[in-house]
Amino acid sequence: MDSIYENTDFKLSTVSSDENQSQHKGNQVTSSKRTKVLLIVLGVSLVLALGGLSVLGFMYVRVLMQLSSQETNSTIMVRELTGNYTRVREQLFFYKAFTAQSLNSDMKLRDWGGKLYFFSSEKLTWSSSRAFCVSKGADLVTITSLPEQIFLLSELKDYYWIGLNDLQTEGNWVWVNNQTLTETGVQFWYQRVSQKSEPDNWSGGGPNGENCAVMANSSNLNSWFDVSCNSMYKFICEKKC
Repeated sequence: MDSIYENTDFKLSTVSSDENQSQHKGNQVTSSKRTKVLLIVLGVSLVLALGGLSVLGFMYVRVLMQLSSQETNSTIMVRELTGNYTRVREQLFFYKAFTAQSLNSDMKLRDWGGKLYFFSSEKLTWSSSRAFCVSKGADLVTITSLPEQIFLLSELKDYYWIGLNDLQTEGNWVWVNNQTLTETGVQFWYQRVSQKSEPDNWSGGGPNGENCAVMANSSNLNSWFDVSCNSMYKFICEKKC
C-alpha cells in the first residue's frame, strides 16, 4: 500500500518536473523569438536611419550647390550691373563734355563697338581738332577694322578729320595712338584708275604737302584722302568705354 503511494508520488514528481522543463523550454523559445524580433526591428531601424541620413546628406549637398550657384549668379549680376553703370556714367560724362562745347544740331554722339564717337559740327584744322578731342578725354578716331569703317561711313555727311598722319616721316602713316597701318592691318585709301591713288601728297594742297587724313562721306569703302593739315574740316573724336 505504501509502495503504491510512493510510486504515485514519484509519478507526480516526474510529471511536475517534466512540466517545469517544458515550461522552461517554452520560456527559452519565447525569449529567443523576442530577441530575434528585436534584432530584426533594430536592423530595419538602422537601415531606415542610414537611408534617412543618405537622403539628408543628398539634400544638404544639393542645397549647398544651389546656394553656390545663386552666389555665382549674384556675383555675375553685380559685376554686369557695375560694368553697365560705369559705361553709362562714361557716356554721360562724354556727352556733357561735348554738348557743353557745342549745341549745334549737326553734332552727333554715337556708341558702337565699346567706343563712344563724337561727330563735330564745327570745322577746325587737324591739330586744333585733336586738341579739342584730347581736352574732352578723347582723341581723333583710330580705325582698326572693316566693321568700324563701315559704321563710320554710315554716319558721315561731310569730310571729317581722322587720327591718321605722316607728320614725322613722309609716307609713314601713323595713328594718334602710335599704331602704324601695318599694325592695324587695315587701310581704306581712295583708289584712282588713271591717276595716282591716295595718299598722293599733292603739292597744290600747300607748301608742306598733305600730311593729315580725312574720311569722306562716300558709298565707296575706300574713302580716305590725304590733305593739308591746315585745312578746315569737321572731325571725329573717339573714346573707349
